[in-house]
Amino acid sequence: MTDLDLLVTAITEDLGDPSDWRAPVEFRDSLALCALNSAYSLRASSAAATNVLVRYRALRPTADTDSGPDLIEAMDSAGGPADFARDVLRNESKLPGTNRLRPEGIYEGLSRLAALDTAVTSTEHLRTAATDGSTSAETAWLSVKGFGTLAWSYLIMNAGVTTETKPDVMVQRYLTRVLGDDNILTAPRTRQLLQAAATKLAVEPRDLDRVIWLHESPSK
Repeated sequence: MTDLDLLVTAITEDLGDPSDWRAPVEFRDSLALCALNSAYSLRASSAAATNVLVRYRALRPTADTDSGPDLIEAMDSAGGPADFARDVLRNESKLPGTNRLRPEGIYEGLSRLAALDTAVTSTEHLRTAATDGSTSAETAWLSVKGFGTLAWSYLIMNAGVTTETKPDVMVQRYLTRVLGDDNILTAPRTRQLLQAAATKLAVEPRDLDRVIWLHESPSK
C-alpha cells in the first residue's frame, strides 16, 4: 500500500464518518479573533486560547466582527500590547522561541497587513489575499519574529480558508504513527498527504486537519 492508501484507511477506521466530525474553528467575520486565536495557539493549550477570546469578547461586544485595526485600537486604548496582555487578556505568555509577548507580535503583524498596497484589514481581505496567488500578505505575517508557517496557516484557516492545513505536533504525530517512524515527514510532505487524503475522502483539508488534531488532543 502507498502512504496515501495507509493514511486513508487509518482515517476511515480511526475518525469515523465525516458527517459526524466536529466543525473546525472559524471566526469568519473577525480578523481580530483570528489573530488572537492563531497567536495564542502556538505551542500552547487550546484552553489558553479560549480564555483569551473570552476576555477579548468581554472587552469588546463587537468582537465577532472586529477588524485588525479594531484590535490594534483596543491594544492602544489599554496602553499598548504589554498592558493589553497583562490587564485585558491576563496572559503574558511569549511567542515560541522569543521573549516577545504574543500581543506584540499580533500588533506588528496586523499593522503590516494594514500597510500593504492592498490593505488587509478584514477576514474578507485575508481570504482574498490567501487565495489570489499573491504572497504579500503571507510574507508580511511571516516577517514577524515568533510567527512561523503554522501561525499563517492557522490564521487563514480561522478566517475560513478551507483548503489549508496546519501540520503541527499532534497532526504530525498521527501521521508518523500511521506511516511508521522511518517515514520522514516534512511539513510540505504532511500537507501534501493531508490534501490528497482529503480529496480521496471528499472532505475539506481544513476539516481533516481538525479531526486529526482532536483525535490526538488530550483535551478533546
